[in-house]
Amino acid sequence: MKENIQRNFASTVGGIFFILSAVVQIVALFGPPLAGDIEFLDWVLERPGYTLFFTFVVLAFTLFNVPALIGATHRVIGRGKWLAYIGSTLALIGNFFFIILVTEALSYRGMATLDREPMVELMQWTFDAPIYFVPHLLYLLMFYIGMIILTIGLYKARIASFWLVAAAIFQIVAGILDLGAAQQYVQAIVILAVFGGIGHTLMKNPQKESVSAESTINNAQ
Repeated sequence: MKENIQRNFASTVGGIFFILSAVVQIVALFGPPLAGDIEFLDWVLERPGYTLFFTFVVLAFTLFNVPALIGATHRVIGRGKWLAYIGSTLALIGNFFFIILVTEALSYRGMATLDREPMVELMQWTFDAPIYFVPHLLYLLMFYIGMIILTIGLYKARIASFWLVAAAIFQIVAGILDLGAAQQYVQAIVILAVFGGIGHTLMKNPQKESVSAESTINNAQ
């Protein structure tokens, strides 16, 4: 009984943080880019406070993702359990690499008071380094694939519908497509569907479903 209460509490907290992450990610979509080419330097130099605020917003949702993903591992009992574990672990590691990228962006904003020339040289040196794209690639692969595997685990456990898996897959497509002025709105809808959907799944009737899942396991044995 005590174990069930702890599991349900962790699951509920994870659901809350998934929803918080969704809200903060949507806010971040409508701010300046996190990083970019040399032209991105103009954002930092012209509006340092504005860009710094949105960098903190991005950092906030990467931190929210940690308790969210850990909470998700407590939600699934039996069928789909290992998929949920694997998906959450991959996404957590990918989230770590994204924190590295946020740290990089913070360093650029922190140098906004310097002259343009040394900042350009530093950014160019960073972009030209072959290893520069490694954390970007690992983040994209591990985080988004992890999220897909997590949603499959929730679907296999019969506590989420297949549309959540489809939304997680479409999240990758939405990030690749160039939809012009509609880009941010489409991504916002997908983020709300994926993160909000997982959050709702983790929070809904945890006690009832935990008992039902355990009964199924016991009957199978």
